[in-house]
Amino acid sequence: MRDMLEPDVATPMPSAHAVRPRRAPRLEYRIYFALIFVLSLPVALTRWLLPRRRNRYGLLAERRTIFGEARAMARAFTPILFAA
Repeated sequence: MRDMLEPDVATPMPSAHAVRPRRAPRLEYRIYFALIFVLSLPVALTRWLLPRRRNRYGLLAERRTIFGEARAMARAFTPILFAA
């Protein structure tokens, strides 16, 4: 009696080159990054114009530039699109 776990035909193992992690094309990533960056500029401007909040020690929090804030938002949201 044959073992049920043994395959009838030996299947070849895939080579290391055949199995690659799926990567999004760089051009597509840059296009989405630019789009999200442009869309986050008004939000960053609004956040920049609002009064700064104090942290838990009573000190004023550091403020990024408008472009730095928009870049941080785009860096946070763009990978979420490609993870789905």
